[in-house]
Amino acid sequence: MKLQDYISEPGLRIYTEILKLKPDQVMAGYNWNKALGSSMQPLFHCLEVSLRNAIDHTIRNHPPPGAEGLWRTDSNWIFDLPRYMGDKVWIRQGKRFQLDAQGNRRYSQGSPLYQKTVWEEECIRKVAKRIKMAGKIVTAERVISGLDFGFWTHFLSSAYDEPRNRSLLWPNLTGHVFPGAPAGMPRHIVDKKFNLIRDLRNRLAHHEAVWKFYEMDETGKRDYTRPVYGLNASLNLLERAWNDMFEGLLWVSPVRYHAFRQQGHHRRFEALASKKGISDFWLLNVAAMRLTRTNTRRQFG
Repeated sequence: MKLQDYISEPGLRIYTEILKLKPDQVMAGYNWNKALGSSMQPLFHCLEVSLRNAIDHTIRNHPPPGAEGLWRTDSNWIFDLPRYMGDKVWIRQGKRFQLDAQGNRRYSQGSPLYQKTVWEEECIRKVAKRIKMAGKIVTAERVISGLDFGFWTHFLSSAYDEPRNRSLLWPNLTGHVFPGAPAGMPRHIVDKKFNLIRDLRNRLAHHEAVWKFYEMDETGKRDYTRPVYGLNASLNLLERAWNDMFEGLLWVSPVRYHAFRQQGHHRRFEALASKKGISDFWLLNVAAMRLTRTNTRRQFG
């Protein structure tokens, strides 16, 4: 099998059809994309860990005043806030608890058995199961570190916005979780930015082309039938996405933002995400092909 046989045909076709490379530049473009993804990992890692720890620290040290009596805000909040959200959604519908034949709640080890749960509770359950299967004790710290970026960005949704009773996260904790954001930044702006970042991170995690973007429809959502064509347009959107990630990090932690830049972790991506960056891969590809031909002639000449 040739190298290209180990890569899906649609995965290579996008380099000619969408990025508009020449056929003999496709493998160079493919390798360039892998290098791009690798260079983005440090910023993704820094942003994800910073957001996670900012939310955890803020809930424990600056809890919403209206949370008292509804859900715990100590180190075990990660178990109790999802439980509270499940109660909010399902108790009023009469579908929260499993019932026996007499209509009484069923229990296991002193805790009620749930008939219906919310997505956050399922995330906690799956992480706790993985911890147990690894032979470890389930602790709040281990669960928090095992939850993915999608879980943390979900906390930015409108489900956690409760300005009247101040029992949930926003806007009560905004200034503590996002000290670097402009004053008065509304939650939906933060939510939108981090959703875009999460989508890009998911594409990277699933080995998709990080340079591939789509046009927006009239509602501001991506239209997956209308990709953005051409190298210049793709590079411009990639730069915008990178700047969004940097701005998100600045909002969460100005200290980490400045430390990241001072340590130079951004330089490799910014060198790669350019015409020169991809042209260097074309030159490497040409040099490799010439070397292969030379070695072949020597072997069989």
